[in-house]
Amino acid sequence: MADLAIMGVPLLALIGFCFAAYAIVANDVIQTLGTFLASNAKRPWVVLWAFASTIIIGVMLYGYFGYDGDIAFDRLNSIPFPEDGVQWYHVLPPLVLLILTRFGIPVSTTFLVLTIFTLTGGAATAGVLGSMLVKSLLGYLVAFGAGAVLFFIIARMFERWVAKTDVDTEHSPPWAIPGVAALTGLLVYLLVAGPTLPDIENANWTAVAITAVASIAIAFITNRFNTWYVLQWLSTGFLWSQWLMQDLANIFVYLPRETAVVNGEIQVTFSIGLLIFATLLMVGLHAIIFAIRGGEIQKIVLSKTNTTDVRAATVVDFVFGIILMYFKEINDIPMSTTWVFLGLLAGRELAISFISGLRQKGEAIFDVVTDAVRAGIGLIVSVTMALVLPFFAYGEFPDLGQALFGGGDTAAIEQPVDAGRSGLGR
Repeated sequence: MADLAIMGVPLLALIGFCFAAYAIVANDVIQTLGTFLASNAKRPWVVLWAFASTIIIGVMLYGYFGYDGDIAFDRLNSIPFPEDGVQWYHVLPPLVLLILTRFGIPVSTTFLVLTIFTLTGGAATAGVLGSMLVKSLLGYLVAFGAGAVLFFIIARMFERWVAKTDVDTEHSPPWAIPGVAALTGLLVYLLVAGPTLPDIENANWTAVAITAVASIAIAFITNRFNTWYVLQWLSTGFLWSQWLMQDLANIFVYLPRETAVVNGEIQVTFSIGLLIFATLLMVGLHAIIFAIRGGEIQKIVLSKTNTTDVRAATVVDFVFGIILMYFKEINDIPMSTTWVFLGLLAGRELAISFISGLRQKGEAIFDVVTDAVRAGIGLIVSVTMALVLPFFAYGEFPDLGQALFGGGDTAAIEQPVDAGRSGLGR
């Protein structure tokens, strides 16, 4: 089976990619699209799917042309394609993820899928798992702090207002046009410049003017719709793009790619044929996810305070997107977006329970602890699978210490590598 290939992609690699493309998004839908699906339950799923698919296509094109062919957005710089190709033990984790998703169990897809690649990569992936753990833990703490501080400030007024009023009665408030224009302009700036302060002296004022005019035009065009739904669609689109840039690596880790060192920096390149194939497949698989409205995993979103309300969902999505963007800029190490999401929800739920009184304190604490325990169990399962499966294949355990703390010869990633180059062509 290892020698079989379809369109130049090894069969096992293709199977792993298909499992991962569906299972990862289906399990992580609670993070990115869960509130979007919940608060837009009355809208046809086709409309929601078309919106999300448009962003998928845009992100894929941006990755290919903006990152020199790297549709994993540098997240696979430290995880090269396996020298012996994708094996059966690489394919099993996303299959397990499919089963967990079917029963509504959220796990960190980053750790479940990528851990086995980091443990079996030898010197080339030395220290990567440890770096992933540190970055993910830091992400949880930062998100927890951001959620706690923000909702400590706004919970008493905002969350109570959300709980006591109907969003449909807030159709077009006085701040609608300037509010939508400001958020649109801010999102454009963040997508172009990242989470940095503007450089006024070197600013491209022509681009600024075009962005301002376009933002104002969008605000006027969408003014006939409920303003809060417009804001939520904008924040969801932003969050969805940032999540894709972080977690596409968990999916594309299965696909052949060329890894080389260019001017002292690692450059990963996928073929344009794989870009087209992967984009079409992901858009098609997303139709299933939207048709079933997120499935069993969606129930977790519905259990949180006010998450079915578009106003609360807008704030959560925007803050989550900002945090993911910040960590994307720190370095190219993959991280668990699930841990970040759980941290944000933990800080939010505790702040709401202590400040607004919309939820019992004990219930909120129990919810936070339960989510943290689930994340820990998911990590233990991920590492256990990554240790045991290769043992069944080769009769020896991978070097966990090397994967966590580094060490060994890293020259393997300092030489140009043609990692199972796809036959689809560029």
